[in-house]
Order: sequence, then structure tokens, then C-alpha cells
Amino acid sequence: MRGESQLRAKHAFERAAGWRFGFTVGVLLLAIGYGWDAAQLYFLHTEFWWVKLALAAVTILPLAILAGGIAGYANWLLKIPLWMLFAIAAGWCAIHIPFDGARLLVQNFDTNLLLVEFLPIPAAAADSFGMLATLGACLGVLIALMQSVTVGWAWERSTENFQLTLIGSVMFLFVLPFALALGFLFDGTANQPLRAPQELIHAVIESGLHDAPDQDQKEMEIHRALVYLTGQRWRKNFASEYTMRLASSEPSTVGESFVDATFANGFTLRCRVTTYGEFAGACYDLNVEYARYLSEFVPRGSFRCADCEARVTQQAAAWRAAHARPLTGGDKVSARHGAGSSVWMRVESQAENSFECLFSGANPVIVQECRNL
Repeated sequence: MRGESQLRAKHAFERAAGWRFGFTVGVLLLAIGYGWDAAQLYFLHTEFWWVKLALAAVTILPLAILAGGIAGYANWLLKIPLWMLFAIAAGWCAIHIPFDGARLLVQNFDTNLLLVEFLPIPAAAADSFGMLATLGACLGVLIALMQSVTVGWAWERSTENFQLTLIGSVMFLFVLPFALALGFLFDGTANQPLRAPQELIHAVIESGLHDAPDQDQKEMEIHRALVYLTGQRWRKNFASEYTMRLASSEPSTVGESFVDATFANGFTLRCRVTTYGEFAGACYDLNVEYARYLSEFVPRGSFRCADCEARVTQQAAAWRAAHARPLTGGDKVSARHGAGSSVWMRVESQAENSFECLFSGANPVIVQECRNL
């Protein structure tokens, strides 16, 4: 009877410990896969740097707790498919969080995203899910085995009335290597390609703000020289306070990204880079370029987009047909950057009708809608 009683106590202990093991896995994965990314984006001055961390906290963390809790009721063999399913589901979340998930959340803070596209999932990211699911499932097997082992260790260190002790809880941390691997897998697949382009432009801005203007580029390696020269090219426009935005990721070319940096003085720099953090084209003054787009679109219904495609929606074309006019020296043109690639270009005039047009995208650049003020 004592043996049966102890066995029942052990099963009850394993069920209770399963939820805590799942919580431990979820917290470790959250910290490694998303906490590090959020911290990096914060120091890069990225707008909505916390979004992916918040979304992972309400998706991946509860999934981990649920997987550990259910696995606590199963034997070691049945734990394996449960944690494999968790890793696959978490991998699906990791692919969609920076794109679909971010749009759903950020559009509550910026209503522009109800009108424009915001970071659609690139084909390369969608195609990587198979690899991510396969590697994740393999790590899920190891996490399942670690649950059986670490909960057993915790049981051996339980109190006389079979309660989990602090030392027993520490045993769950032995799953760290596998949570670390899964977190790095999620970060490298979905987060790093979005972070690297912003890291490059951050380096350009910091170089322009702080590097002396007379340094010898011959002593620099090529990447550093490009960062330095670009920073020097635009340094007079920079301000110490700025906001970084990933305007687009792989809009038309694999490995291509566009990053916007909006400064406190109103200047906005847009740069065309690769997802690996290398320059893919020149940077330009977005305010000046978009003012030119507007000055061409309003009179004639089209505009020239340098190294990109130009598009006009039906609503914008219909508005322009009714309000076409050339812009004059009396028109005051200003830009207001929203989330992602959305930019409102406003024209204020005392002699003519005042209006504003919403632009989105980086390649193509799209006139989404126009309206009178």
C-alpha cells in the first residue's frame, strides 16, 4: 500500500511539474529567441521594437506551458510527439509573428496599416518553414526526453510530502541547451534577416554623427569604408534622435530590403540594402524624392520612380482626375512617416485646394489614396 501510495504521489508530482517544466521552456525560448531581438531593436531605435516579443509571449509561451502540462500526464514515449508538435507549431508562429502578427498588432497604433500592405511574408521566409519544422521537431524530441529526466531529478529532491523544492526547480534549467538551439533557430530564420539591414543603417548614422570627417578610407576594409562614406555623405542631415523602420523586406527581389530612418529634424533617409546587411543601392532623401513623385503624379497621373516600379490605385487615379493641377511655389509640401513604408505627403496652399496622398511600398512605390483637406 505504501508503494502504491508513493506511485500515485509520483504521478501527481509529474503532472504538476509538467506545467512548470513547460513554463521554463517557454520563458527560455522567449528570452533567447525574442528578448535578445527586442533588446537589439531597442538600441537600434526601431519603431515598435517590442512587437515580436509581445506576440511571442501570447503565442509561443502558452504553447510551451500547454505542451509541458499535457506531457506531464503521458509516459516518456508519448511526450515525444507532443513536444514535436509544439516545436512545429512554434516554428509556424516564428515565421508569421514578424509579418502577419505584427500587422494585426501595429495597426491598432497606426491606422495607416488598415489601408496599406505591411511586411508581407517573403517567399524565402515562407519556403523556410519546412526546414524550420524539421529541425524544430528534432529539438522537440530532445526536449521531451529532458522533461522525463529533469522531472525525475526534481522528484528525487522533493520534500517529504512530495512537493517541488527550489533545487528541484533548478533541475529544469538543464533543458537550456535545447531551448537555446530552438531560440537561435527561430531568431536566425525570421528575426536576423529583418534586423541586419537596420543594423547597417544604424552603423551609418552613428558613423555620420560621431566619426571625424577627414579619416583615410584607404586604411579601412571595404564594408567599413562604405559605412563611413555614406555617413559622411548625409551627416549634415542627421540628428541624434531618430526612428528606424524596416520599410520593406524582399518586395520584388530575394535578399533585398529597404530601411527608413526618420530624424527629429524631419529628415528621412531611405536606403536599399540586403537582408544580410550589405548595401544593395544608394540612399536618398525620401522627403525630396516623394515630393517629386507628388509633383509629377498630380498634374499628369504618373511618376518616375528611380530603380523601382511606380503604381497608382484606382482611388488615387480617380481623385487625381478630378483635382489635377501643377504644384506651384505657393504650395507647402510636407511628409509624415507612418509605420512600415506608409508616408503621407501633404500639400497646403492658400490659392489652390490643399490635399494629401498616402504612399506605400518601396519597390513598387504605390500611391494608395488621396483626399482633400
